[in-house]
Amino acid sequence: MNWRNFVLSVGVLVACTKQVEAQVNTPIIHHEITKEYTEPMLLGHISVSAIQENSYANWFKPNWDIYTVDSGTVALLKPLLKRKKIDVFMGTWCDDSRMYVPRLIKILMTAGYDIQHLSLVAVGHNDELHKKSPEGEEIGKNIVSVPTIIVYKRHKELGRIVESPVESIEKDLLSILQKK
Repeated sequence: MNWRNFVLSVGVLVACTKQVEAQVNTPIIHHEITKEYTEPMLLGHISVSAIQENSYANWFKPNWDIYTVDSGTVALLKPLLKRKKIDVFMGTWCDDSRMYVPRLIKILMTAGYDIQHLSLVAVGHNDELHKKSPEGEEIGKNIVSVPTIIVYKRHKELGRIVESPVESIEKDLLSILQKK
């Protein structure tokens, strides 16, 4: 079975056998695709450590290191992040994801956010995997650009940041959490 048929089969199976979850609820599986003409690409539900290692560290670490967290805004975020779930749809191939996801993780860790409540889902970028993952985590979530950061409270979406923040990640999260 080729990769395209596998993705289509999984998508049909997911759609037919269960309702779309409000949040990512699939096991962490680090699917890595490598082709002769491209860099390795992760797909599916991944851990934070997966993008901190190997070839992904080449973009993760510099984008983490260079970013200075807005500590004043993070102090306001800290109590608002309690009992919130965050899903991030990203592409390890995407320049915006490479820049903003390390920054988001740094912000959340600075705020004392429990990273176990953060779900990272890596999607593809070619025709058969365009903004899709092997387990179909993106189904029903209107993922048109990456990264897409979705904030939930009690399984209800509070808001999202799509592709790039309006002001900054910290300020955009604060606006979402303060319902502005």
